[in-house]
Parts: sequence; C-alpha cells; structure tokens
Amino acid sequence: MTLPRLTVAVAASLFASSAFAQSIDSCGEVAFSYDSPPTRAISVFQQATEYMLALGLEDHLIATAYLEDEIPEQWRAAYDGIETHYEEVPAREVVLASNADFLLSGFVSAFRDEQLGTQQEWHDMGVGTYLVNAECRTIYDGTEPMTTEPIFVDIERLGSLFAVEDRAEAVSAELRERLDAALQTNAGDGLTAFLYDSGTDAPYSAGCCGSPALLLSSVGLTNISGDVEGRWADLAWEAVVTADPDVIVVNDAGWSTAQEKIDYMEADPVLSQLRAVKAQSYVIVPFSETILGMRFVDGVDRLSAGLEALALEH
Repeated sequence: MTLPRLTVAVAASLFASSAFAQSIDSCGEVAFSYDSPPTRAISVFQQATEYMLALGLEDHLIATAYLEDEIPEQWRAAYDGIETHYEEVPAREVVLASNADFLLSGFVSAFRDEQLGTQQEWHDMGVGTYLVNAECRTIYDGTEPMTTEPIFVDIERLGSLFAVEDRAEAVSAELRERLDAALQTNAGDGLTAFLYDSGTDAPYSAGCCGSPALLLSSVGLTNISGDVEGRWADLAWEAVVTADPDVIVVNDAGWSTAQEKIDYMEADPVLSQLRAVKAQSYVIVPFSETILGMRFVDGVDRLSAGLEALALEH
C-alpha cells in the first residue's frame, strides 16, 4: 500500500519539476535551463534592475550593480530592501563568491573579458545569464531603426523564467497602452533636435538606429545626426553648429549631469550662439528614460511634455 503511494508522490514531484523547466535564450547565442526559478540573481545596470522590480522579483535579487540615475519612487522601497548594491560592475571573483545563480545585464559590456567575462564562461560554471534584448548586436546591428519590441521580449522571457507570466502579461499590457497614448502627441513634429549625451571635445549623440533616436522620432523630432550609422554617434561640434537645432535634448546621468552639459554650452563662445542655447530650448531626460527598458515610455511622456512647455514654432 505504501509503495504505490510513494511512487505516485515521487512521480508527481518529478512531473511538477519538469513541467516548470525553462530555458532562457540570450541573443540567440547562448541559452541556460532551470528546473526552478533562480533565487540568487544579480542585476547589472539600471534597466536590468528595473525589469526585476517592475515584475515584483526583488526577493530573487541578492544584489544590483550600477545606477545611471535615480530609482523611481514606485520601486524605491523594493530596491532598498535588496541586500547589496554595487556602485560599479563587480569583479567576477566577487560574483563567484556570492553564489549567484543568474546574471542579468542591461548592457553588453558586462559580459566582456575585462568585466564579468563571457556568458558562456558563466554557463560552464553552472550560472545562467541574460542580456537584455535591445543589446543583442547580432540582432540589432545599428543599421536599421530600433522599435520598442525588445522591451516586451525581455518582460515575457523574465516572466517565464521566474514563473510570473500573469504579472508579466499585465505589465506588458499597461506599457503598450501607455506607449500607444504617448505616440499620439507628436509634439516635436517639424522640429530638429540634437541629443547631448556626454563629451566636450566631441559630443556623443544619437545615431540613426538606437533607442535615443527612437525616443526623438517617437515624438516627431528630426534627429540632426539621423544619417549617422549606429546606435550612437561621435559628432563634431561643427556639425551641431551647422545644423543649429530647434531643441537640445539633454541626457541627465550621474556620470554626466544635464547641468554640466548646459553650463558647458552656455560658456562656450560658439555654442552659446546656437538658437536653442540662446532661447534655453532644452528638454532634460534621465538617461534611463532614453534606453529600451521599463522607463522608455516615461521618456516619451517627459519629452512630449517638455516640448509642449517650450511652445516652439514648428
């Protein structure tokens, strides 16, 4: 009598385990399988952390790394409850010692040799990895404009891995609704824009085909460097002066604040003569709202509102 019941119980347990089994694909290059959701994850870079927070997965995180700007108030308590926050990308030895079972990164740089090492190396050590979909260079090579779809790929994959599919579906539905509404404003139609990310000797700006360019086009703005191939563009100041844009969209990040960039332009004898600088036609957008993550739609809303407040002539 006991043996059959035990056999049934074991079989049921094995079935439940195999029924969950999830393989998370990273850029179509590597994949890692789990029999149960990871419990000791580390997120590297802010958009990776914010995916986890938006899905209510903070209890699965033992650490986060690298903030570009502030965590929004809606997720602040959950973020503060995570045990460890690294200011920079941690050394691989530190991660190894933490017994992490999943590494999630918002930028490809985390998985370079000089940082954490390759994803395959971690898989060989029994640790799964995931690079956010927008950072997959074999899929998005900088020659074609980005769309917002990578955001929803990430939400779906993480929802499946952590067995919160219903939550992921709800988060995606809300984001799609907000994006659809935000894209109706077209507040920048007929206006040219220079996105100023960083740099003084040569400004780092939006190329044709990354998320910053998508942000500008989402509100109808014409990117002055839209003919430059790549996600980002190293411009010459002469090109900015020649374009003399209607508006300057200024990234705000801890490593390059908006005010520092504005002060630089206003103090420069040539740049201070730009129409947008003279009129202070700036819209400041946090860095995390210019990349494809949970807050991209916030960036579209913020940019639209900023343009409407400037009330520039189209």
